Amino acid sequence: MFEKIVERFKRQPFLWAAVMCMLVITVLTPLTRRVPQPPPVLGEVPQFTLTNENNLPFGSQQLAGKAYVASFVFTRCKTFCPIIFQHLKSLQERIQIAKLPLTIVSFTVDPDHDTPDILKTQATALSADPQTWTFLTSERSTMVKLVEGGFMLGMGEATMSGELMDIAHAQKLVLVDATGKIRGFYDATSAGIDETFARAEAIAGESFF
Repeated sequence: MFEKIVERFKRQPFLWAAVMCMLVITVLTPLTRRVPQPPPVLGEVPQFTLTNENNLPFGSQQLAGKAYVASFVFTRCKTFCPIIFQHLKSLQERIQIAKLPLTIVSFTVDPDHDTPDILKTQATALSADPQTWTFLTSERSTMVKLVEGGFMLGMGEATMSGELMDIAHAQKLVLVDATGKIRGFYDATSAGIDETFARAEAIAGESFF
């Protein structure tokens, strides 16, 4: 058997060399994949307590020691938010597959409408895993203070254009480390999800995990 393999190798050395190279690359790629350097600290999220989709208090205390990705959305949105929700669903799948210690937290910018029950319906529609993805609401004044003063992003008033209601807000993802420090702002796009996930992997290696 061995002699036959040797004979075949002699007849097609370049083919077999290519096969061996592919095997080596396949084995070594996971070991050599570069994880980017941890991003710098850009700010700090103040202590907060809001209400989650289960109508329970949720905030800094529950997130202590956990890195998370903050997103800013609302359920009545018919333009960008449905796309953002799908990107976040993709991020949830990647987190679960990689077993990355990372949580997704979606803050509504329409708290007058997005009650815990409505957020629960949205979470169910997205197959959100409560261990990975949380949805938060509160009084509008509290949300504005947190979004603008804490996450350093804009949150406008509701406006109507015909039958379409919209709320101006930043379509950004904010990466927060396990000590509540802001480590990056990324676009809520497919490319932004890739960047967020890569940076989250980087801070996952820091000593506070």
